[in-house]
Amino acid sequence: MKALGVTEVAVSPGSRNTPLVLAADATGLNVKVFLDERVAGFYALGHAKVAKSPVILVCTSGTALANYLPAVIEANHSGVPMIVCSADRPPELRQWGAGQTIDQVQIYGTNVRWFYDLPVANNTDPSQAQNIALRAWDRSVSGRGPVHLNWPFREPLEPMSDLEVPKANLKPFDAANFSDKGAQRLMELGKKYENGLISVGPNDLDDDAIEQICRFSEIVHWPIISDPGSQIRGRAISETVITSGEILCGSVPFTESLGSTEVVVQIGLAPTSKAYKRWLRENPPEHHVLISPIVDWVDPSNSITEIYQGDLFFPHSESTKTLRTHSAWLEQWKKGNAIAASAVQQHLQDDRNELSIVNAVIEGADDEVYVMFSNSMIIRDAELALQNNGTNYRTLCNRGANGIDGIISTTLGASFGSEGKVICLIGDVATTHDFGGILASMRLKADMTIVIFDNGGGGIFSFLPISNAIDKEHFDKYFLTSPKLPFTDIFESLGIDVSTPDTIKELKAEMKKTISKSGLSVIYYKSDTDATLRAFRSIRDTFDQEISRKA
Repeated sequence: MKALGVTEVAVSPGSRNTPLVLAADATGLNVKVFLDERVAGFYALGHAKVAKSPVILVCTSGTALANYLPAVIEANHSGVPMIVCSADRPPELRQWGAGQTIDQVQIYGTNVRWFYDLPVANNTDPSQAQNIALRAWDRSVSGRGPVHLNWPFREPLEPMSDLEVPKANLKPFDAANFSDKGAQRLMELGKKYENGLISVGPNDLDDDAIEQICRFSEIVHWPIISDPGSQIRGRAISETVITSGEILCGSVPFTESLGSTEVVVQIGLAPTSKAYKRWLRENPPEHHVLISPIVDWVDPSNSITEIYQGDLFFPHSESTKTLRTHSAWLEQWKKGNAIAASAVQQHLQDDRNELSIVNAVIEGADDEVYVMFSNSMIIRDAELALQNNGTNYRTLCNRGANGIDGIISTTLGASFGSEGKVICLIGDVATTHDFGGILASMRLKADMTIVIFDNGGGGIFSFLPISNAIDKEHFDKYFLTSPKLPFTDIFESLGIDVSTPDTIKELKAEMKKTISKSGLSVIYYKSDTDATLRAFRSIRDTFDQEISRKA
């Protein structure tokens, strides 16, 4: 694996996995030890997101590898390479009540790109092992997802002689799948149709891909609906970037004023915005093109008409001429976006609503920062709050399966995979889910900042119909589920640097401090779900009134 460019191995203590641990060490890979396999799994996820190379996970037999499942599921749905190497009992000990023995074959089901149950390890020709390594690497990298190798070992598990590392005769190859046909098709659609748009979800796009997508949008005069995790927000790279898709697509006055949508080009994962998905379902385009799907086709509306793999925007450069000098369709989206951004701006100074809190954190970021958005409420706060302010920060989020588990552990992995600062924005419930990640961050002396929004638990449910469907007593009991933990006392008892700003001004000041210092820092901030809910509603009402007035 080292010859293929893999550098990182995350191992958890055990006996049966001794040969794998010692082999990783002898090969010269960077080995980190995690007491909790679940934390290790999300560490591997975060590291691979940033490093763009699979991390090898090594665990013992039994329930150990079951603890990788949440991270494996996320890696599957978000298209992140990962290689799980689980030790196992040999066949003669399976299904006979031997200790720490479970059925590990296909334990991850359809969540892995490839599973292989290896023969019992022996001293046979190492070329078979190299072929397995190449195949696992290929399935993980070109397939963009997790792979599971199950390794049965017989005792003795310790080496009987010095370990010799065989010379590798394998090398990585270009796994990219560029589609000239797809690129030509996009240009053909751009020439023929004016009412098109590009939708970019929470994808780990690099700078070149972002520039090419934006350049294509300028050539065809199509707006880009950009998710807060798309890597496009904040850059102010193109006037075609729409940062308020959730507001625009959720506004009846705005959507009714639009003409019919002729083309939608969806890149990778779907945007977080529920309003966009609902609008697309109710107004399916004539042509719906999906580019570079991860696992599933991003098509809950069942409207996809074409699908292509690879980078379809590479032929376009600064010298490529625009296809039209003016587009009323694009101007309508841009004007709507400006009105929505203005409505949002009015709510970014309140000390308790989460839009202003997210904005304050982002204002403290710089071009070298990675920002990890937790799922549930945080990513939806970011959907409205983040505008194009000219900062080229990069974002991270686990939007493949959208779970709230492992957010801190994912951030931990990203912090060791990145040369810049990593900031985690997370709620009180998700923090409680991943206290193991905090302990691992302490032990590994991570350089990152965790910003905790404490809204009393389950704030997102206040935005759903259930909040009005049942009485407050039952709603608070079954849906808010506040952890009611003394977070600051806990962190201080652990010796973690924690600050508790009480205003947006104080929060901005704390963010500037934490960006410039090293080590693990925690910022604890009390937010208010009711204030956030009022802000969301006010923004939508203000936008609708302004659009109706100008109609």
